[in-house]
Amino acid sequence: MRILYSACLFAICTATASAAEPTAMAGHDHGAMMRSQSKIWTQLPLLKARMKGQDMAARKVIMQPQNIAADAIEAWPNDLDDANGHRSLTIGMGGAPLDKPASGGFQMLTAREEQDDAVRVASTVHYFGERGGKNPTTMFDQVKHELEIVPKPYPREHSRYRAKEDWQFSVRFKGQPLVGQKVVLETSNGSRSEFMTDALGVVLINVPDDFKPEEAQSKGESHGMRRGADLVLAVSHEDGGKRYLTAFNSNYGEDAFAKRDLALGIGFTLLGMLGAAPLLRNRKAAANKEENTNA
Repeated sequence: MRILYSACLFAICTATASAAEPTAMAGHDHGAMMRSQSKIWTQLPLLKARMKGQDMAARKVIMQPQNIAADAIEAWPNDLDDANGHRSLTIGMGGAPLDKPASGGFQMLTAREEQDDAVRVASTVHYFGERGGKNPTTMFDQVKHELEIVPKPYPREHSRYRAKEDWQFSVRFKGQPLVGQKVVLETSNGSRSEFMTDALGVVLINVPDDFKPEEAQSKGESHGMRRGADLVLAVSHEDGGKRYLTAFNSNYGEDAFAKRDLALGIGFTLLGMLGAAPLLRNRKAAANKEENTNA
C-alpha cells in the first residue's frame, strides 16, 4: 500500500513538472536554431538569428539571411514614434548585428533581393524581452514591401507557435488584401502544406505536429526546454510583369500537452488503483469471514 501511494505521488509530481516546463521564444531557442542551421530544409528565403559571444552581458544577436542575396536588413520597431527605431543593418560576412533600440520589445526584420523581373523578400520577428515594448499590431499593419505576409496576431511575449495550434496571417499586396491566394507552409521537420486566404486576405494555418520520437533531446542538450523546429510561410504574386515572392519564418515547439498527457494518464491510473485498494481489502475480508462462518 505504501509503495502504491509513493508511486502515485511520483506520477503526479512528474505531470506537474511537465506542465511547468519552460517554453522559448524564437530568439532564445538556441538548440533548435543550431540544428536548423546545420541542414538545408527549404529553398525559400529566410532570416535566421544566432547568438554571438559567451558572456551574457556582451552577447549579441546576429541576423543571417539564407537563400536570398540582400545588401541590408531593414528593422522596424514596435514603437512607431521612435525616430531612431527604423534602421538599415548592413550585412557583412558573418551577417548583420541586430542592435537593441531604446523601445525594446518586438522588431520586424526584412531582407530584399530585387532583379529586373523578380522581387524576393524574407521576413521574421525578433523579441528583445523589454517590458516597455508596445503592442506590435501597428508595426505589422505598417506597409513595408509590395507583397507581405504578417502575423495576425503574433504569439505573446516569451511564447511561440506550437504544434496543433491554429494561427492567422494577413496576406496583402500594396496594402490591399489578396483574396484566394495560395500560401505554402514548410517546416524543418519535413512537412509541407498549402492553404488559401479568405475573402479578407487572411489565411488560417495549422502548425503541424511533426516531431519524431527519435529526435528527443536530453535535458542537458535542450536546457530543459521543449523541442523546437523552424517553419516558413511563403506567398507569390505577379503584377506588372514582375514576380513577387515573400516569406515569413519563425520557429515552433511541441504541443503544449505533448509530455504531460502521458504523465497525467499514468497518475490518474495509479490514483484509481489506490482508490480501489480499500474495496479489494474489504471484499477479501468479507470472503474470509464467510469461509470462517461456513467452517
